[in-house]
Amino acid sequence: MRSRRGAAPDFCCAGCRLAHAAAGGRGAVGFLDARLLVSAFLCMGVMEFTLVLYGDSLFSARADEAAGGIRGMGRIALVFFSLPVLLLLAPPIVRGAWQDLRAGRVRTDGLVMIAVAAAWALSAWHSIAGTGEVYFETATMLLLLFAFGRRLEAHARVHGRDAAKAMAACLPEKAHRIAPGGEEDASPESLCAGDEVRIAPGESAPADVIVVSGESEVVAAHVTGEEAARPVSPGDEVPAGAVNGPGGLTARVVRPAHEGTLGRITALLDAPLPPTRTLRMTDALSTWLAIVAVAAAALGAWLAVPRGGIDESVRTALAVLVVACPCALGLATPLAYRAIRAALAKRGVLVRDPAALEVAATATHVFLDKTGTLTDPRAPRLRRVTGERAACERLESLVAHSGHALASAVRGRCAAPTRVRQHPGAGVEGEVSGVPGRAGSPAWMDREGLRWRASTARARSRLDGRGATLVAYAEEGEVVALGAVRQTLRPSARDAVARLRAAGLEVAILSGDRAETAARAGARLGVPAHGALLPEAKVE
Repeated sequence: MRSRRGAAPDFCCAGCRLAHAAAGGRGAVGFLDARLLVSAFLCMGVMEFTLVLYGDSLFSARADEAAGGIRGMGRIALVFFSLPVLLLLAPPIVRGAWQDLRAGRVRTDGLVMIAVAAAWALSAWHSIAGTGEVYFETATMLLLLFAFGRRLEAHARVHGRDAAKAMAACLPEKAHRIAPGGEEDASPESLCAGDEVRIAPGESAPADVIVVSGESEVVAAHVTGEEAARPVSPGDEVPAGAVNGPGGLTARVVRPAHEGTLGRITALLDAPLPPTRTLRMTDALSTWLAIVAVAAAALGAWLAVPRGGIDESVRTALAVLVVACPCALGLATPLAYRAIRAALAKRGVLVRDPAALEVAATATHVFLDKTGTLTDPRAPRLRRVTGERAACERLESLVAHSGHALASAVRGRCAAPTRVRQHPGAGVEGEVSGVPGRAGSPAWMDREGLRWRASTARARSRLDGRGATLVAYAEEGEVVALGAVRQTLRPSARDAVARLRAAGLEVAILSGDRAETAARAGARLGVPAHGALLPEAKVE
């Protein structure tokens, strides 16, 4: 293939065009897929020409000199069609077999290559001699299937690296570092503990920081799994990658991103998958199978010499090696993991580490996240608790147009407010249909010194501590309406927890949400619940 700058590439043949299309500009992974695709195409050619040789046995009585010439050409064609398959797929397996041999063991790679090399060498010798059986299709298909199984196994590892890249993408492209001479742009990787940074509205935190000044709301769903924003003020810690809300913040770096929460999660996702118990068992069985197979092949070859000489001896040994070749050991494990992953993905369960599937049968405790796992992922709804209808509608209007995370909890159309003013971490004020008012947290109303109408005060006392997010609405210095937002459990949550407990498992909830919200979910399901937990705390 050759190309000119700015011009489409020129291909010397259809094979090069096919390989380029299969690679798709995806580097080494694309090239591996291209090798598999080209090898599969060549294996089909091997099977087609093998049919010509099968006809030698079916129609030998009618064979003539011309038919014999065609069969001879078919043997030569098989050599040229099968050799590229070996050159494309065998090198990685040969390297694995050589590494095992240097370590003093023979595993799946070694047995596959012994069988493939023996089958192809014997077939090539018979093709040159013009007599005897050939096993090119056995050698090529065995190699293709084994390489395809390894590709499936590698595909599972790629998902972990893609997840790690997605986590790393949570960091901003540049950080606003506050230097003695003024503000300067710097890469998040260059920040050190003690540096002060400015986090503008809508930007993400470049490292694990503590807020020095300013008030706002941040969303750290990539760490806690909680989509709702939480208010932050001076003294609060914000993890790297958390998205800042409407207020600007000045913060001090506690830990650089690569050493903090985000870095630890990224390192976990990018780490190679540990060998599972099944894989270790497979390796052990492969070693013993290799010893038994080689011994059986040698014994069979020795016993076949008196019956048919060297040719029969070699064929007997080859038959033993091909039959003993651990196709199942090489393919069953990755294919089984792949099938299980696909089945679980259809049910909304993503598995990163195959070892989790193996230990699931021996688990004694099950820890569940709350948000999105036990709760309905659909947006929650703002419920009117108390207040006149008109006041509640003005409350909904302010919330719906506030830009707050709770805005999605409002259903229906609301009149757009005017003169809107945001109070980060507290609420919003504005005019709805000419009536000025403010909506926000009950704590904000208390700080502002507003009076509580008797009905709203009673409703607040009744709901406080029950896990709901309360939204108060005030007019003319008095709180006249109150709304609540609750996340609802999935319809299947109770049944799922009950079935787990019936199986003898201890169930508990570990959530990044507020402690009282987690406790409420736990009480409804009848299981212990722990809230306000970061990933490290969940592990502990």
